[in-house]
Amino acid sequence: MQTPVYMGIDIGTSKIKACLFSHEGSLVKQVIEDSAIMKSDDGHLELDAMNLFDTLIALVRIASRGYEADIASISFSVTSPTVMFLDREMTPLLPAILYLDNRSTEIVSKYVERIGGKDEYFRRTGNNPSSSTCSAALMEWVRENEPKVWERVHKFAYLNSFLAAKFTGNLYADPTVASYSGMVDIRNPKDWDDSLLEAFGVDRDLLPPIITPYERVGTLTPEMALITGLNSNVAVAVGSADTAASSFGLGITKQGDVFESLGTSGVFTVCLDKPVFDKAFMNRSHVIPGLWLAHGAMSTTGAAINWLINDVFTELTCVEEIEQAGWTSIPGANGVVFLPYLSGERSPVFDSDTCGVFFGLGLKTRKADLVRAVYESSAYGMYQLYNIARERWNIEPDSVKCVGGASSSELALSIRADLFGIPFNTVEAPNSSAFGAAMLGAIASGHHTIESVPTCSNLMHEVVPVGINEEQYRCNYDIYKELYPALDKLMHKDRLCMKIAVQ
Repeated sequence: MQTPVYMGIDIGTSKIKACLFSHEGSLVKQVIEDSAIMKSDDGHLELDAMNLFDTLIALVRIASRGYEADIASISFSVTSPTVMFLDREMTPLLPAILYLDNRSTEIVSKYVERIGGKDEYFRRTGNNPSSSTCSAALMEWVRENEPKVWERVHKFAYLNSFLAAKFTGNLYADPTVASYSGMVDIRNPKDWDDSLLEAFGVDRDLLPPIITPYERVGTLTPEMALITGLNSNVAVAVGSADTAASSFGLGITKQGDVFESLGTSGVFTVCLDKPVFDKAFMNRSHVIPGLWLAHGAMSTTGAAINWLINDVFTELTCVEEIEQAGWTSIPGANGVVFLPYLSGERSPVFDSDTCGVFFGLGLKTRKADLVRAVYESSAYGMYQLYNIARERWNIEPDSVKCVGGASSSELALSIRADLFGIPFNTVEAPNSSAFGAAMLGAIASGHHTIESVPTCSNLMHEVVPVGINEEQYRCNYDIYKELYPALDKLMHKDRLCMKIAVQ
């Protein structure tokens, strides 16, 4: 090995990326492949884990070509939580279950009652109860609905746990993903909480040990070294949740540091140096012990754009055409306000039965207004979370760093800058999650330390506020934040009606 390079693997809901980074943090090579969410007739949202693994092996071989002798480590960044059930051979018994999946909602409610209510759940776990913050409930769902599968379950795991185990033969979990299990008190995220395991009837033997995201899980098994063409001494780290990896890669490591991730979900992240949480946020351990991350995580802000393309305005065939349509409307979308709760919602309402709404439609409403309203809605959602964070943690950032596929959208960033009244910056790191994962692997390999790893902090593009639009956006925002409280009961009635119709 001459100069080491580090591989970061990022598994999202729409893309799989295998990226190589230099010791100094420069992108050396990247290979990207589409991934696809499987949606069953009963609304389950899953990934085919073995198909994903086969695709990943191909990407690793392509990415490593020419660098086989230089790759020092592999680590993972994954959409989170993505839950898996494995047999004794570490083979998935079911498809991987995504965080967007709501099949365990009723069981979560039962767990909440068992533990003493929502407030008690938050006190003991650091999070609100929901399908995406209580993966313990999925264990109960499988036990009740897939009894033959449950009989064969040897280990409960997460996607990055599974991938690291396939590469090394050793199964571990990391605290950033385990933070959403309902089985960890994230104030002390180094181990499963026995009192929570007892409350939910979970056998500790089903759970992998928790280690830090940059700790070495092992090295490549002889079989994996042969399949990938890499040296068997390549160090493997379990890595972390994707947004946690981005936080690490961006250098979000001090109290009050913030950034926004614009992907399928929209996430406004705040770094905390004390475990003082807010119920409007999803809270987790940072990859660095002694720090925490508060995520204002909205489930479908980015997915709403794809929904427009795939199901609503199918004549607009790509994101570029959709965005161009949005530009032809005016700030405020001619009075149309959209609530982007298309698969329930996490932050700030934590309601799996809420739904999307277009408000303010009229005979003069045009296609462009609806498109722009969808773009504006994600900004309103982030601004709502930003204001909660300002009040809770006394943060006043001078600007906001942005990462993710939609961070290249001039329309999305201009709306945010005008609404927030501060600049929004695209970071020169289109693969910040993969970069963060790669640097976790670099530490696992012994070539870097927490203090020495580089960060991707170079700004590629800045969008500054245009004051003339602020009043219009703030007016629409006032309507936006009142829509859910005003329609909450009707939304739940609508969902009940839908269930009756399906029956």
